[in-house]
Amino acid sequence: MAILGVSAWEASARVARQYRHGRIFLAGDAAHEMPPTGGFGLNTGVQDAHNLAWKLAAVLAGQADPSLLDTYHNERQPLGVAITEASLANSLSMGRTERQPGAVLPRREFLNEQGLIFGASYESAAIVPDGTPRPHVDDPVTQYRPSARPGARAPHVWLERNGARISTIDLFGPRFVLLAGRRGTAWRQAAARVAGPSRPAFAAHVIGEDVADPDGAWSVAYEVDDDGAVLVRPDGHVAWRHRRASRDPEGALGAALDGVLGLAAAAAR
Repeated sequence: MAILGVSAWEASARVARQYRHGRIFLAGDAAHEMPPTGGFGLNTGVQDAHNLAWKLAAVLAGQADPSLLDTYHNERQPLGVAITEASLANSLSMGRTERQPGAVLPRREFLNEQGLIFGASYESAAIVPDGTPRPHVDDPVTQYRPSARPGARAPHVWLERNGARISTIDLFGPRFVLLAGRRGTAWRQAAARVAGPSRPAFAAHVIGEDVADPDGAWSVAYEVDDDGAVLVRPDGHVAWRHRRASRDPEGALGAALDGVLGLAAAAAR
């Protein structure tokens, strides 16, 4: 066997200052270079694409204001920085780069980053806040506390459909998804009236009616009353939460969608 060539590889930890410049969007290694220790590079790149794809689709279809695309940088760049810093800290602690005084091999967070992986929470114009604080954790890198607070990743809850066990996550996909409590039929009716070609496609499910909640865990995990509702974006993050019934569910849902899509801000300009 003969060695045909040798190329040097050098670990780096760099994050782009801007993820968008006009019609150019950076994702994956073009947006963030990080040491491989922890295996975050590919996952972070896929999350970038997941965040950006539905926004591009909505804008290109004329269903969202172009300002929606600005939220890609606002949501993903801070996480790119945090994840790159964690990857670099992993490498430093394991001696993969120049050793630092007092380094520990490996640091206790290594391969224990549940909070960093699952606890990402966005704050941008594509999220409608509900005034609730982030759930408290002592260590946001290693600890994950599921939450349906707008901006957070929609939590997993076991449900049943047609006798089969499914997760709430199985209900999400390329569309917006409205989840309503067992007394939330009015929300599903509002979703049918709000739907149309001028808005992105979305589905609506009444938990306890369209899908069973045998453990009664959904309303607890999502922190809504039986007549409340939650809107989940195509990337699986909660866009809006109405914790109880509304006198005007169609108006509330329509306003939430227009807010997420940047249409409300565009109309006010």
